[in-house]
Amino acid sequence: MKNTISAAMIVAALALTSACGGGGDGDDRPTKAEVKTAITKKDSVFGSAIPKAAADCVATVLVDSKVSDKALTAIVESDKDFKGSKADEKALTGLSSKFGTCVTK
Repeated sequence: MKNTISAAMIVAALALTSACGGGGDGDDRPTKAEVKTAITKKDSVFGSAIPKAAADCVATVLVDSKVSDKALTAIVESDKDFKGSKADEKALTGLSSKFGTCVTK
């Protein structure tokens, strides 16, 4: 049950991140290490840290996905005002089963 809730939290938080308001001007794709560090901070864009046991997997899924460089940069920079594109929303929605795998390992 805890793993299912964690997966739901990840998907919901990422969907909210892609739909909230602002900027992001990174031209380079953040590394897996940068994403992992950002998502394990308690003040991450998710409002709380992704559990360390799942963070490596979640970071890999995000970096290897079609989520834009700007959206990943917003995650790394904890830019809670970032507004992702429709393509980011679609890419994140398509990752829900992969995120579920991350938290059930």
